[in-house]
Amino acid sequence: MMPRGWIFGLEGQEALVEALAPATGFERGRAELGGFTDGERMVRLGEELAGLPVVLVGATSPPVDSRVLTLAFMADAARRAGAVRIVAVVPYFGYARGERLAHPGAPIPCRVVADLLQGSGITDLVTLDLHSPAIAGFFTVPVVEASALGLLASRFAGASARRTVVVSPDAGGIKRASHVASLLGVPLGVALKQRLAPDSPRVLQLFGDIEGKEALVVDDMVTTGGTIQQVTAQLRQHGASAIDVAAVHPVMAGEAEGLLRSLGIRRFVVSDSIPFTPTPWPGFEVVSSAPVLAEALARCLGPTR
Repeated sequence: MMPRGWIFGLEGQEALVEALAPATGFERGRAELGGFTDGERMVRLGEELAGLPVVLVGATSPPVDSRVLTLAFMADAARRAGAVRIVAVVPYFGYARGERLAHPGAPIPCRVVADLLQGSGITDLVTLDLHSPAIAGFFTVPVVEASALGLLASRFAGASARRTVVVSPDAGGIKRASHVASLLGVPLGVALKQRLAPDSPRVLQLFGDIEGKEALVVDDMVTTGGTIQQVTAQLRQHGASAIDVAAVHPVMAGEAEGLLRSLGIRRFVVSDSIPFTPTPWPGFEVVSSAPVLAEALARCLGPTR
C-alpha cells in the first residue's frame, strides 16, 4: 500500500522523527547523509516520493553551516523527486540572532538562511520558540511556531507567588518570561544587559523583588552560559535563596556545560530542540518537545493527514 507520505531526519534526530511520525501518518524514510573527503555534503533520499508530501526534521544547530546545507540539499532532493509538499520541522533555527543588520557592511544571516531553505523547495516551516518574531517574516512560505515554554513551566508547577520570582535575563526576553510567570502565577523580575561583543554579555541592573525568593531564570537559548553566569551573580547579590534555569534551546557552545555546572544552579531544565548528549549533573533535566511539535505539525499538514 502506498504511504501517505514520508518523514526523514537529519543526523541525531532519530528520536524526534520516531515521535512525530504518528502525528503525520507518514512512514519513516531512509536517507543516506554523509560527506566527501573534501568536506562537501552528500544526500540521497531512498524512497519513491513522486506525488507525496514529505516532512524533513532537523535542528540547524552546531555544526550550523553543515546542517543548514544538509537540510537544503534534502529539500532540493525531495523536490526533484516529485514531492508535492515539503515541510521542514526545524526545532532550533540557527543564525536566529542574526535577524537584523548589526552594522553597515554586514549581512542579515537569518534572512540568507530563510532564502536558502525556501529556495531549495521547502513549502512550509514548523519551528519552536523563535528568537525573534522578525524571523517568520523572512519567509514567504507558511510558518507555524510551536512553544516549549508551557512544557518547561510545568516542571516548576510547585512554585508559589510568595517564594518564587521568574526573571528575564534581558529586556528582549520579557514577553517570554512574563508568559511563564503568568502560567505559574508568580511575579516577574528583569535583568538589563549590555552585549559588549557577540558572546560577551554584561548584566548592568536587576529589577524585581528578589530578596529571599527562589528565582527562575527563563531564556530562549543558552549558548556560552555567559548571560546565566552574570544573572546568577546578580541574583545572589540581591539575596535570592535559590536559582533555577529554564531554557528552550541548549546550544551549549564551547565550555558552556562546564561553566553552568559550576554556578550552583539548583535545577536546569531545557528542551530537546537540539540533539546533544550532556554529562548528567544533579538538577539537570531534558524535556521532550515532541508533543508541541507534533501538534504544530498536524496543524500545518491539515487535510493532507
